[in-house]
Amino acid sequence: MNEKMMILDMLQKGKITADEAAKLLGTVEDSPQSPAPHHEPPRSNDNRPSPPPSGSGIDFDELGRKFATFAKTMEPKIQKATEVVAEKTVFYADKLARSLENSGASVAASAHRPPSPAPAPGAAEGTEKTIELTVGDGYNELSLSGLNGLVQIKGYNGDKISARIHYKSKIRNPSIELMQLGSKYYLNYDEDSFDFVAIDAYVPSHKFKVININGMNGQMDISDLQADSIKCESGNGRLAIKGITANTAIFEHCNGAVDAGEIDAEKLSLTSFNGPVTLYTSAFRQFDEYLWNVETSNAKLTLNVPTLPNLGYHIRAHDTLGSIRVGLTGMEFMTNDPGFVEAQSAGFNTLGKKVRLSLETSNAALSVN
Repeated sequence: MNEKMMILDMLQKGKITADEAAKLLGTVEDSPQSPAPHHEPPRSNDNRPSPPPSGSGIDFDELGRKFATFAKTMEPKIQKATEVVAEKTVFYADKLARSLENSGASVAASAHRPPSPAPAPGAAEGTEKTIELTVGDGYNELSLSGLNGLVQIKGYNGDKISARIHYKSKIRNPSIELMQLGSKYYLNYDEDSFDFVAIDAYVPSHKFKVININGMNGQMDISDLQADSIKCESGNGRLAIKGITANTAIFEHCNGAVDAGEIDAEKLSLTSFNGPVTLYTSAFRQFDEYLWNVETSNAKLTLNVPTLPNLGYHIRAHDTLGSIRVGLTGMEFMTNDPGFVEAQSAGFNTLGKKVRLSLETSNAALSVN
């Protein structure tokens, strides 16, 4: 076995990395080679040279060169994919740790808390209560947090928060109430006293300037809300978003699919981890310029946006170990590589409405229209 075959064999067995293999192959190629001894080919009975044995036509030198080129090409892509996964894992580690703690899986945290009282009668089946709270005029903020259960928030044309809360408590007569403190409206309860809290609420769609919604370990469904700022954190379940209007909208999600539709936000940040993202909208109505950042990892990203007169797009799309497809008409491409695309509509700077899209995923397809 020659040196190149030994290197390839070591790579196959996992003894060296692709980068190390490429460097070793390059060293072998650069080193002087001793002339191979000359052997007279065997001859047949009629004195003609015999054909070479089957399989001896493989050019191992050429194979080594091709492998070295392939390894050097793939190395930055593999490195980038590793960095993306590591970055996302760190970003969501605290959220996952918190969700595990809330579900009773954190032994270290529970060791520092006093033992919970005996569960209330009927707590195993869960309890349901309906709460209403009138919202006044002026500057208002809303904060709703679920725990290990469904969170469903829907806006409507009214002036009351009407919520149906389904929960399972760890203690007798737990306290869980909608409360108002100045301009802040929130669902108040002690997480340590509950196994789960599920929320099904109708809220006034035009009464709040700031809306914050949180929930882990359960599906979340947010629709028909309008505010200056809307922020949602969720994980370990499907996230559905529809009919959101805001100056700034931030959605952070992990471990589940995201389905988002008819979002009209001047600034949108939709970040997911380990789940496909599908985002569609039929019109950009409220603002003249939009700045959207949508990214996920290890899953497909699909974006469907309108093509209208006087509406232009500037797109920067990055896909590690995946493919990118931009199907919008009238686009001019500055860069059109397999892993990175930058393009904008013809005459982008002169158009009345402008949408800047920053898109990113890994290990799956990324498509626009």
